[in-house]
Amino acid sequence: MSKLLHKLFGGLNMTWPKVIIMAVIAGIYTAMMAAWVPATCSFHDISVTAEAWVPLALIIMLNCKGPLESALKTFVFFLISQPLVYLFQVPFNEMGWELFGYYRYWFFITLFTFPAAFIGWYVKKNNLLAALILSPILVLLVYQGISYVITLRHEFPNHLISAIYCFLIIPFLIFGLFSDKKPILLSFAISLAAVIALFLLKWNAPGAEFLSANVLLASETYELDSSWSASVEDESFATAEMESFPNGRVNVIVHYKKAGTGVLVLTDGQGNTHRIQLTLSEEKSLDEKLID
Repeated sequence: MSKLLHKLFGGLNMTWPKVIIMAVIAGIYTAMMAAWVPATCSFHDISVTAEAWVPLALIIMLNCKGPLESALKTFVFFLISQPLVYLFQVPFNEMGWELFGYYRYWFFITLFTFPAAFIGWYVKKNNLLAALILSPILVLLVYQGISYVITLRHEFPNHLISAIYCFLIIPFLIFGLFSDKKPILLSFAISLAAVIALFLLKWNAPGAEFLSANVLLASETYELDSSWSASVEDESFATAEMESFPNGRVNVIVHYKKAGTGVLVLTDGQGNTHRIQLTLSEEKSLDEKLID
């Protein structure tokens, strides 16, 4: 197993055609998961969070002959794969081309991959510095894993596979990337410290999110634009924000912290307020009722 992992992370010939083929396959697969798999399922998570993209990036990064090649090929991989995720969903999603409003988040991540992959190539050095370079990835995996574990308190077994994956992939990466004892021990120490710290910080954190959802508003009644604002009267129940898209469409997103009832207040550009009663059950059933 160790030889196979070392082959995967450094023993392949990562040509440009392979990078492009990987990008296309990853983009189409992710689009399929986003379009046809429920959001509560672990297989949908690849379209929302970054942990599943970590080994793909590392495979490209560490099978390059130098840091510049690593940066270029990793950047192009994400530059191709991420737009494809949205492009292949367009025919199957009611939002159509508006889906590309969500690409902004992944576009900034794509830009970041160039310097990250340039530095990340030095993980191949198999020393203590290499372990430190790998540490942000390990912390990211731990962070996502803890987040899924916390979600399981309310939504079991939703995202169970994602939680297992985040913690299981860590030793595979460490043993696949390093053969020397020092970087292996340091990497495990960093991972364990991250688990303890993030568990203590997130498990009983006040205001931990219970559910996020868009508020369904009739467009003919609520002509939302960037001048509108949103708030919830009782912020211990939920908070609200406006989400704008490049095409001008605006959504209201409510971040629920617990089950219960609260009042959403929408304020338009002229200062007029609209109050909507929000009710969230323990089973995460939502009810929205106009008050005034």
